[in-house]
Amino acid sequence: MLVVQPSQSTRCRVRRRRGFTLIELLAVISVMSILLGAAGTVFSIQSSAQSPVNVAAGVAGQLDRARSHAIARNTYVWVRLGQVSESKTEFFVGVYESIDGADSATSRATACAAWTAPRFADYKLSDDLDSSFIRPVVQNGDRPKDAAWIRFSPAGEAWVLPASSKESGVRMVPPADVGTLARWTEIGLQATRGGQVVGSVKTQVAAVQVSGLIGQSLQFAR
Repeated sequence: MLVVQPSQSTRCRVRRRRGFTLIELLAVISVMSILLGAAGTVFSIQSSAQSPVNVAAGVAGQLDRARSHAIARNTYVWVRLGQVSESKTEFFVGVYESIDGADSATSRATACAAWTAPRFADYKLSDDLDSSFIRPVVQNGDRPKDAAWIRFSPAGEAWVLPASSKESGVRMVPPADVGTLARWTEIGLQATRGGQVVGSVKTQVAAVQVSGLIGQSLQFAR
């Protein structure tokens, strides 16, 4: 039998096929770097989704939308802020509008939910934020402690009244009380862990201040 030995050049070609060239390796590393960078961006966005900045923006956005809705529909719109009995570790935002245009609600027949508003996990309403958190001063009586209603009039004014923190989000009805018109009201937002304020989140705070006369919202966060 005749056995043909591979030439030196053939053996070299075989060996070269078993590996990658430097250019191929660099191309693979570049693609992996791009993919990992994109994944890192996604994870960063997800982890900061409940940051004080985003929560303040979300609450202020709901207040501004409710005010615009009241003006556009020539009716009254209530925004409920704070915890409810079904969500001890969530900050609840609910928006309700007057069906008959009245400035107070006496039953679910006179007010209904305007739209589905967001909830923010591990936040609560607070009237005593970290003292080093700098923002414009609001009077003590105009910083709700546990929960509050803000009622927007067709003129865009923001009337504020206290709310029960034990209300049910399922059967919630805006109050009949028209509330008070303060120069500025502050919705203080304090981060929590399982509903409790601990040292690691003590300084994770935000505030939304609402002008009573014009309904303007200002955001402050760190």
